[in-house]
Amino acid sequence: MPHFDTNPTLYWLAVYVLCWGMIWLTVRSAVDKRVFLASAFLLLFLLRLPSIVFDSEINPDESQMITQALTLRSDPVYFRSVDGTTGGPLDSYFLIVPSLFGLPFDYITAHLTAFGLVALCLWFLFRTASLWFGEGAARLALTPMVFMLGLTQNGDFLHYNSELIALLLLSGSYYLYALVIRQPSPSLGRVALIGLLLGMVPFGKLQAVPLAAVVGLFVGLDLLTRPNLNVSAKAARIGVLVLGGITFPLVFVLLTWINSVYNDFVTFYIIGNFRYANDSNQLVSLLRLPIFFEKGSEFDWLVKLTGLIWLVGVVVALRRRIQANRSLWQVGGFVGVLLVATLIAITRTGSEYVHYLYFLTGPLFFLLAYGWQQLRLSNQMAQWFPIGVLSIYLLLFGIQAVQRYRQGIALNPYSSEGQGGWAVQQSPVSKEIRKYGRPGEKLAVWGWRCDYYVQTQMPQGVAENHTIRSTFAHPMRDDYQRRYVKDFKRSKPAVFVDAVGSQNLWMTDRNSQGHEIIGPLRQFVATNYHYAGLVNDTRIYVRNDRVAALK
Repeated sequence: MPHFDTNPTLYWLAVYVLCWGMIWLTVRSAVDKRVFLASAFLLLFLLRLPSIVFDSEINPDESQMITQALTLRSDPVYFRSVDGTTGGPLDSYFLIVPSLFGLPFDYITAHLTAFGLVALCLWFLFRTASLWFGEGAARLALTPMVFMLGLTQNGDFLHYNSELIALLLLSGSYYLYALVIRQPSPSLGRVALIGLLLGMVPFGKLQAVPLAAVVGLFVGLDLLTRPNLNVSAKAARIGVLVLGGITFPLVFVLLTWINSVYNDFVTFYIIGNFRYANDSNQLVSLLRLPIFFEKGSEFDWLVKLTGLIWLVGVVVALRRRIQANRSLWQVGGFVGVLLVATLIAITRTGSEYVHYLYFLTGPLFFLLAYGWQQLRLSNQMAQWFPIGVLSIYLLLFGIQAVQRYRQGIALNPYSSEGQGGWAVQQSPVSKEIRKYGRPGEKLAVWGWRCDYYVQTQMPQGVAENHTIRSTFAHPMRDDYQRRYVKDFKRSKPAVFVDAVGSQNLWMTDRNSQGHEIIGPLRQFVATNYHYAGLVNDTRIYVRNDRVAALK
C-alpha cells in the first residue's frame, strides 16, 4: 500500500508538474476528448491519493456514515437500525456497495468512494457544459475544478460526505435536461428518468430539494412551451415526469410502512430536519457568503475566478448584442435560478459547514464555461489568455504550499506513514471494547465518537450513533431521548461506551452531558451493565451476562 508522510515533497512536485501539463492539454483542441478526460481524472486521483489512503477519519461525519452502512449490512431497515439525521438514507446505503466487492467498511473505502462520486459528478457537468457552451469552454471550466478538488487540503472537500449522492443525482439530471432541450420531441423514457433522479434527491440530502425543484420546473416549462408538441404529447411527458418523480418516494414510504418505521421517518427525517437550525436568519446568512467562501480555503479562489471570467464574458456578450432566443431562458435562466436556489439552500441553516459548498459545483461550472464560451467567440482572445489565467490560478496553489512549508505546516495533513497496512488502527478505547465485544455484535456509544464503531467493526445498537440531539437543547430532544432508550433496551448491546470527556467532540462535561441525564437509561445501565473502567477518559460498561461468561 502506498503511504505518505507529512511532507511528501517529491510526490507533490511530480503531480504539480503534471498540473502544468494539464493546462497544455486543456488549451490544445487537437487533443482527443477521451484523452483529455482520462488525463483530468487520473490527475484528480493522483492529487487526492494521499488523503485516499489515509485510513482514519478526515471528518467525523465519515465515521457516522461508515457505521451506518456497516449496520445496514446486517439490519437493512433504515430508521429502525440507523438514523443519519441530516444525511439521507442513500448516503449510507451506497457505502454498502463497495463491500459487495470485498472492500472493508473503513476510511480508505470511503475516501475512494468519495473520489469516484466526485469524478462522476464532474464528468456529468463536463458533458452538460459541452452541450451548452462547447467542448473547448467545458475543458477550461473542468481544469480549475480538478485543481481545486485535488490540490486542496481542506478535509470538507476530501471526505465522504452527505452531499455527494445528492450532487451526483443532480449532476445526472442537469445532463439529461441538456439532452432533452436538444431533442425536437423529448423521449418519454428520458423525461421519466429525470423525474426518477429528482425524486431520489431528498433521500440523499433534504437540503438539495430546492435544486431538484429548479430542474423539475425548467423541464416542465420546456415541455409546456414546445410549439411542435400537441396537448396530448405535452400531457404525456409532464405525466411521466411527475410519475418518475413520485415513484422512488412512494416506494420508500411504502417500505417504511411495511417495516413499521413510517412514524420515525416522518418525525426524525422530515420534522427533525425542518427544525434543524430553524432560528437562523436567512438574510444574515446570505450576507455572510464571502466569509463562508473563505472558510472553503481554495474554494474561495475558484469563486473569484468564476466571477471574473463570467463577468468578462457577459461584457463581451453584451458588446456583441446577443439576441434573446428560446435557449436564453432554457440555459441562462436555468443556471441563474439554480445559482440562487443553491445559495439559499447552503445558507438556510446558518451552519456554514464547508462541505455544503459542494452544491455550488454545478452552477460554478456552468458560469465558468459560459464566460469562456463568450471569450472564445470573441476574435480578440488569443490562446495565451486562458493559458495565463489557468497558470496564475495554479501558481496560487504552489505559492501557498511553499509558504506553508516554510512555516513548518505540513504539506499533507493526512499522513499514512504509520498505519502499518490496510487495517484501521485501534485506539486504546477500541482495544478495551474488543476485550468484551466481537465484530458483528451490537455496540452503543453515548457522545460523538463514531470511530469506535469503525475500529471495532461493531454495528450500532441505537439508531442515532451520535447523541448531540439527545443531549443539547433542541425542540425534539425528548423524542430523541425516548427513542434512544427504546433502541437501547431492544438491542441490549454487548458493550456500552459513555465517551463524554476530554476525547469527545463537543461533549466534554460528564455532569451535564453524560448518559445519566436520561433517567430510564441511567437506571437500565446500572441494573444490566457492569462498569469495566475508565480508558482515555472514556467510561466502558459491559453487559452483565457477558462479564459472567468471561470469568
